[in-house]
Amino acid sequence: MKKIIATSLLLIFTVATTIAAKPKPCGTYEGHNIYKGEKGGCYYLKTKKKVKVYIDKKHCKC
Repeated sequence: MKKIIATSLLLIFTVATTIAAKPKPCGTYEGHNIYKGEKGGCYYLKTKKKVKVYIDKKHCKC
């Protein structure tokens, strides 16, 4: 029973962490949603591969 509870708590924590880590767009650039990076830069995600493409700060209004 304790193992089931521990596993359940771990699963809940993992889901909550994943939801919280999902970036929210803060504007657009050439038709792409842009996001604020960890160090203050802005980027958009390339389709399918989810590769971050950083843009010049003058285009960033986050």
